[in-house]
Amino acid sequence: QQGMAAVSGDVTDPAVLIQAHIANAAMLVAACPDPLVIRQMIETAKMLNPNIEVVLRSHSEEESLLFEKEGGTVFFAEEQLANGMAQHVLARFSPNTDHAHG
Repeated sequence: QQGMAAVSGDVTDPAVLIQAHIANAAMLVAACPDPLVIRQMIETAKMLNPNIEVVLRSHSEEESLLFEKEGGTVFFAEEQLANGMAQHVLARFSPNTDHAHG
């Protein structure tokens, strides 16, 4: 309705990624909790577009390290949550903000 294309389906099915024009995409962003599904999706995407940049969310440190070794950018969920919380706390109590004296 808004003039944007959308694709729905099983990302392990190459036809879904083909429909999503993965061959011409600059980046694949994935936030799936199943590492096997992620791995299949990356394999298909890289086969259709060897230069695609891959950005992933991971739920385990081990998975994160494996995906990073393969050249992807990985956001480890627990680490990102901890970083976000730390940034909030530091910003809240920074001497440069009005909230510091509250």
